[in-house]
Amino acid sequence: MSPACRHFPDEFYRDADLRLVQAIPSTALDLLDTESESDALAEVLRHLIPERRVYGLGNASVGAFSACFADAEDAARRLPAGSLDLILAGPRSLATPAHLAALHQLLRPHGRLLAALPNAQHWTQFDRLLRGEPAAGLTAPQGVRALLDAGFLPRIEDRRVHALPDAWLAALPALAERQRLGLETCLTRSQTLTYIVGARPLPEPPAGVVAPVTVGVCCNDAEVLADNLLASPDLQDGPHQVLTIEGASSLAAGFDAVLAQAQHDLVVFVHQDVYLPRGWFARLRQQYVAAQRMTGERVGVLGVYGVRGTPDGFVRAGRVADRDALLDEATPLPEIVSSLDEIVLAVPRDTPLRPDPALGFHLYGSDLALAAERAGLVALVIDAPCHHNSQQGRELPAAFHASAAVLRARWPERLPLATPCMLLR
Repeated sequence: MSPACRHFPDEFYRDADLRLVQAIPSTALDLLDTESESDALAEVLRHLIPERRVYGLGNASVGAFSACFADAEDAARRLPAGSLDLILAGPRSLATPAHLAALHQLLRPHGRLLAALPNAQHWTQFDRLLRGEPAAGLTAPQGVRALLDAGFLPRIEDRRVHALPDAWLAALPALAERQRLGLETCLTRSQTLTYIVGARPLPEPPAGVVAPVTVGVCCNDAEVLADNLLASPDLQDGPHQVLTIEGASSLAAGFDAVLAQAQHDLVVFVHQDVYLPRGWFARLRQQYVAAQRMTGERVGVLGVYGVRGTPDGFVRAGRVADRDALLDEATPLPEIVSSLDEIVLAVPRDTPLRPDPALGFHLYGSDLALAAERAGLVALVIDAPCHHNSQQGRELPAAFHASAAVLRARWPERLPLATPCMLLR
């Protein structure tokens, strides 16, 4: 057991192992266990299916393992690329980018990574901090971002909950209000002892030099901006222009201000609480070219999540790690849509499109998509997964409903209109 994990109750390990075993499909015959310091789990897995090959890392003796390797990089050198059905990982794996890159190389295209992650936001860890002792584990956003950066698409598949004591529960509403956090989000994260995270490998982003883009963001919280968007790896060491607009009266005002200063041909408008993983801009450029070919150079606006109406209802499109959930729709991408989520939107710098200032900061993605269609252009969802780290609950604020009334009045002929958040009638 690693020293960093000894702060958690012993039952975490027994429960986590059980949950991992339950999550492993019977079709997974070639496995790598990166975290176990004994062959106990390998013995269980091979007992269930004798023909399984279970490999280990850093173990003194092979035991029930088919073979052991010094570390993930050693395994990547000695095992063929794409030879594993499943990898069992943990906090140590996610803390090392080179380790995760090697694991990505080892998985088959439809393989999976499964990880049991102690949650650093569990209430017992706050108790440790208050006592002056080091906390342990990862937060959900940290785990999601590490996997996205390494080219995985992560999903929180299960949680082990250790409920808050009454005193903590009574104090939580005031704490959530003080920190401007959604009470639902605070409760879920502070009660989660363990996350069981599943992830599948994404295709590698295109190699080579990425043409720079302009990134625009309306900001009302500098800390949120610094912890999320500005922490995106490609914005720290890349050639992209970042324009921060403070005090904008509406997204439309910020939109105009960014376009007036944009230096590059493609302009991306992003929420301040969005994290763009490593390689995201390469994926954006690749998808932009694909969208141009698909539409005959009629791209009006791009997004990472959206919907389109059909005679039978509506179809969702996109892949986004939204809060602690993964939105992963089956629709092939790029996909033409009639409405876009506002978390990420991209337009050509010379776009004729403008959002309605009366919408404020909600539903302008739907407005732009409809305006694109009216102008003979196309709105599309592209395949460029990112992390939306909203700290608010899922209840829509009063400002959203005010924007919805504006959108209904602006596009009466398109009602009922499906948006990513609700159906407008």
